Amino acid sequence: MLPEKRIKKLRRAMDFSRRKLAAFREHRLEAIRQFVGTHYSEDGANVRVPVNLLELAIQIYTHALAASAPRVMVRSQHTALKRSAERLALATNHLIEDQIGLESTLQRALVEALFSIGIIKVGLNVSASVEIGGFQHDIGQPFADVVSLDDWVHDMNARTFEQVQFCGNRFRVALEDVKASGLYDKRALAALKATPKGTVDDLGEERAEDISMGSDPDPEEYREMVELWDIWLPAENLLVTLAADESVPPLRVVEWDGPETGPYHMLSFTPVPSNLMPLPPVALWMDLHDLANRLYRKLGNQADRQKTIVGYQRGEDDDADTINNTPDAGAVGLMNPAGAKEFRLGGVDPQSLGFLIDVFNRFSYLAGNLDALGGLSPMSDTVGQDQMLLSSASQRVNSMRNQMVKFTKKICRDLAWYLWTDPLIELPLTRRYSQYGIEVPIVYSAEDREGEFLDYNFDIEPYSMQRESPGTRLQVITTVFQNFLLPLAPMMEAQGIIPNIEGLLRTVANYTNMTELEELVMFTQPQQPPEGPTQPGPVRAPVTQRTNVRVNRPGATRAGRDNALQQLAMGGKAQPSQVASITRPLG
Repeated sequence: MLPEKRIKKLRRAMDFSRRKLAAFREHRLEAIRQFVGTHYSEDGANVRVPVNLLELAIQIYTHALAASAPRVMVRSQHTALKRSAERLALATNHLIEDQIGLESTLQRALVEALFSIGIIKVGLNVSASVEIGGFQHDIGQPFADVVSLDDWVHDMNARTFEQVQFCGNRFRVALEDVKASGLYDKRALAALKATPKGTVDDLGEERAEDISMGSDPDPEEYREMVELWDIWLPAENLLVTLAADESVPPLRVVEWDGPETGPYHMLSFTPVPSNLMPLPPVALWMDLHDLANRLYRKLGNQADRQKTIVGYQRGEDDDADTINNTPDAGAVGLMNPAGAKEFRLGGVDPQSLGFLIDVFNRFSYLAGNLDALGGLSPMSDTVGQDQMLLSSASQRVNSMRNQMVKFTKKICRDLAWYLWTDPLIELPLTRRYSQYGIEVPIVYSAEDREGEFLDYNFDIEPYSMQRESPGTRLQVITTVFQNFLLPLAPMMEAQGIIPNIEGLLRTVANYTNMTELEELVMFTQPQQPPEGPTQPGPVRAPVTQRTNVRVNRPGATRAGRDNALQQLAMGGKAQPSQVASITRPLG
């Protein structure tokens, strides 16, 4: 139990660090408002966001870094522990995919890291009777929850996360669940009262959730709720639970009995020297996003003000009436045709339009070449050049993916640790034997544990977190058949291995959504080979003849089209090939 004096010093230190984090929370909130625009809620952006570049970039990076649930691999250097490692991997993957939905949690943490910093809290629901934290937090089951920066505090005097004296998060939970959990001090529970939501934020700040929920000072809630803080003290190895109400004694002070790295993991991409808080990607994108939208709104207003009128010489009112009553493309006789003239007023400023196009290109460049990463349009005239550009653009993504994989590996290791140390675990699993096409039900229990937890190495398949399209998988299958199965067919046949052509065709039909397969190919029983000794000839890949024809045509890349538009907007002359690129569709 911490002395009351230490608790007061801890609360003062928390208040100090919360105030120092206020600027980071404010910038994050401003960026989120731009992200949702004006059509999300009443409290979104205060001006129109016609070109939401933030949403575009965040969607592309989320798809590139955390599109799917991770697959855990568990290995051991000890041969005797391989079976146990395999079952621990099965149990961990079952927990990740089927029990706690880690895929969506990681995606939310990634988005938080793009805006500020991603934080995930990993722990075990040790409540005696209630699911604290949500209906998916089963009693006795590990959990992994995203912590919002609005609910976060850490020691702002530290330069690295390993040096913090404290860190923790605020969470809101039903008062009756707190009292029924059996976790907290009875004397403190007697003094604990419900915390109205309108008085949640101790600094009186707006929170990101207010964008959708609003900031009603007295909202109606179905159950009485209370605001609590979980604070981890690394040096003392203690986990302290405090009420937001400072008059309430500490509810719980226990020794931290989880992984040695503590309950919190942080995801960031660009460290700042001598500072704990990172530089988030959105902070680099905001100025160009704001500039692009201001320019677009200005050009839109200019377009709205544009009008075309016909001026005529005074006294020629009959000619003016005749012009007004003549339909488009109609012929009409006028007394004084020279006295009538068309005038175009207002309209989009060409120089501003050219500058806007440059701003779009700068945003894509500073965001890591979004056109290449997102496959928005071809960037060059040839597929090979596009692949080279994508490979270069992927260097930034690869660096960020490495950070994401390391972050995910730590979380999965902690989840596996809780499974490993649970003395009562009984987890039904399925072991698949793909070579035989069968599935065997098994149960992961404490009896499957062999050796020590440190005897096992955890790894994440990086590409398991990327979503592969059917077209991509079909390319891989085609490559395998061309480079391996066909050339090795004689050796495979000698070993009793025969390529399954029917399976190949059905897979191709499935991946290409070609429902007409049954009409094109008839699947019958295979013919029996003729009796008698035969010498099968070597199977060779089909001989093909390729003719290369070089076609010279103007490219239709977005960058080329933008350059042509800029020249025309500035009053310059475009080459015929550039004009052709403007009229050609992208892709």
